[in-house]
Amino acid sequence: MRVAMLSGPDGPQRPDVWRTAAGTVADVVELVTVGSLSTPPLPGLPFAGRDERRPHRYEIESADRDRSHVPGGALGHRITAGRIEAVLQVESAECGAVDVLHAHAPGAAGHLPWLSRVTGIPYVVSEHDRRWLGHPTRPLPGLLDRRRAARLYREAAAVLPVSDMLLARLGELGLPGRHRLVPHPVDTEALPAVPARARISQDPVRIVAAGPVVENEGWDVLVDAFAEAFGKDPRLRLRIIGDGPGIDALQERIERTETNGAAVLVGDLGREGTLHALAHADLYADARHVSGFGTGALDALCCGTPVVGTRTGALPELVGHDGGILVPPSDPRALARALVEAAAELRLRQPAALAERTRRLFGPAAVGARLAAVYAEASGRA
Repeated sequence: MRVAMLSGPDGPQRPDVWRTAAGTVADVVELVTVGSLSTPPLPGLPFAGRDERRPHRYEIESADRDRSHVPGGALGHRITAGRIEAVLQVESAECGAVDVLHAHAPGAAGHLPWLSRVTGIPYVVSEHDRRWLGHPTRPLPGLLDRRRAARLYREAAAVLPVSDMLLARLGELGLPGRHRLVPHPVDTEALPAVPARARISQDPVRIVAAGPVVENEGWDVLVDAFAEAFGKDPRLRLRIIGDGPGIDALQERIERTETNGAAVLVGDLGREGTLHALAHADLYADARHVSGFGTGALDALCCGTPVVGTRTGALPELVGHDGGILVPPSDPRALARALVEAAAELRLRQPAALAERTRRLFGPAAVGARLAAVYAEASGRA
């Protein structure tokens, strides 16, 4: 089985882990649309380059990024798809035909229908878009976007929502297609060891939250909830890891809570630093209003750290019955109560068992097994 995985600037946060998961069951060709090449161009294809260290990874210059020159982006999508087709011809001539195309929505999925028709290769599309959940901070896609999604889904061999909540929502909206749940995988090789945790009741309770600091992501809810919880349990400490345009407003909000330095904003620590912080935290807090999946919570649970978060995205299936406490979104009082309750229950937790279970269920091999069934069905429909 040979799979071409398409990604671009608007694709999943961690495309490499999807490649790793797919690579457990197939030979993967990576097709990455970019604004400009960072690799040497292929002979005769000035718009495409190949990574010399990873010869099955190609960059393709996108023609649909500047919509001022391409009305509606339709022609740009067609040109980009033609460039991808040319790269596929090069790869197929050298190493054999590709059996399935796999892309992510939103992102490279716009190229798929036309590309599939001209190449004869069936496609599957992973759906991450949290707008389908219809929260006021992320309104539902409009009628035109729904029609585009319906066309994309109808021609797909499979549509792969990453959470039960997204799967159910696509059905409720009547969107067509063969829907199959395939969750976001975790890169188990990058995860740190689960540290031993020995606690006494007087120890500080270290809470970590991480993610882009932008508006409408629930940071105000988290800060207000922490301030209320801190008033009930002064052992609580909050460390927010992240950066973005909302960082000044968030810092001001933290200072207004008068929690005496118990809540701090530390900025971006990078992937390795964030994982280290998660592994040595007592709780992970996620107050987002709406999420397609919840990769931060996944990382925390894989480090053995329980989650106190909102009931959105994949958090219900990630947290399960013993991975933490979930509350309704946009409810700081409920979140505050959950933080106090989770802090009181820390000695009952089993971090190593929690980490082992989560890594097993969401590691590349487990997600790859789901992809194998999808790919086999898709190629059989060609």
